[in-house]
Amino acid sequence: MSDLGLRMESEPRNRRRGKDDNSRGGRRGRGRKKKNRSGCAVSLALVIVLAIVGGGGYWAYGFLKDRFGPPPDYSGNGSGSLVVEIKQGWATPQMANELKRAGVTKSVEAFTKVAREDKDQRASKIQPGAYTMAKHMSAKAAFEILVNPKNKQDYILKPGARSAQVFDSLAKTLKVPKEKVEAAAKDPSLGLPPYAKGNIEGFLFPSSYVAAPGMDPLVVLKDMVARAVKEYDKIGLPAKAQALGKSPYDMIIIASLVEAEGKTTDDKGKVAQVIYNRLGKNMTLGLDSTVNYYLGKSNVQLTNKELNDASNPYNTRVKKGLPPGPISNPSRAAIDATLAPPAGNYLYFVTVDPVVGTTEFSKTEAEFQESNRKLQAWIKEHPGQ
Repeated sequence: MSDLGLRMESEPRNRRRGKDDNSRGGRRGRGRKKKNRSGCAVSLALVIVLAIVGGGGYWAYGFLKDRFGPPPDYSGNGSGSLVVEIKQGWATPQMANELKRAGVTKSVEAFTKVAREDKDQRASKIQPGAYTMAKHMSAKAAFEILVNPKNKQDYILKPGARSAQVFDSLAKTLKVPKEKVEAAAKDPSLGLPPYAKGNIEGFLFPSSYVAAPGMDPLVVLKDMVARAVKEYDKIGLPAKAQALGKSPYDMIIIASLVEAEGKTTDDKGKVAQVIYNRLGKNMTLGLDSTVNYYLGKSNVQLTNKELNDASNPYNTRVKKGLPPGPISNPSRAAIDATLAPPAGNYLYFVTVDPVVGTTEFSKTEAEFQESNRKLQAWIKEHPGQ
């Protein structure tokens, strides 16, 4: 091999090495700057990921969004009207998603940003329930509605209310015809247990429910029935009824009578005792409340004709045994009294002061008549009441 060949091969390598070193050196200098910037980005991303894993998800996300400008938002109080339901256990992101889905707010981020920046941190105090809102509201306006508990539009179903009374008041709350509520009460999809025999009376559990203008009455009634079924299952109603020699439906009927007649928790237990004792002795129950129920009245005084009307299937004055169905929607206290009445020999009771609710219980006919005279005296002293 010639010297020329050696030189020709070695010199370009030296030149290339010099050029390569310089170029790599130049790129290495620029690479360090890029690496520093990339390292900062990775660190920021890592902090955000750790925050999300650690439970600060939407706060970290909000921080990132804030770095790149405000989120999409409407302005003002919006227009129109719609009902938004905030469910039990929802956190701020879930509320924000529901508001966006309903068309109230423009973005999830706008609402979470308002909640995050609220100096009083009121988001955690938002109560579950129904709220009347508008379309295209600013996130701030929507937030202010939700944090004010006065804006919550719940329906209170009181213990002892008859279904007919519930239908009437619910129709007014939802702003729909009463006939629409009554039709919903007969819907096969209500969720009534088989032992209810298709009768909704007694299966609207007294409590607070989400109900606001524009809502479907079937949705609200389903909620009430589901709550009743849940409560009855929780206390083991079918098994306890069987232990007492009754059907679950019988227990709801008795509980409705106890609710209608017993003014206090103590009275409810004694009323249940009277009912069981009279059933055990094959006596009529003799309750005016059952007569009133069939007549759609709530009178203290009924006429002799009404009290002796054998054509009234709910007339426990003349018919032995339980009435055909519940006469009200009983509370948990009435159900508890029905399932575990106190032991005793009471056979009679009279509410001697209907306004105060003072009730006297008796073991004998003579004691009962004395209490009844007290009631008649009260009626005479309070005409028209």
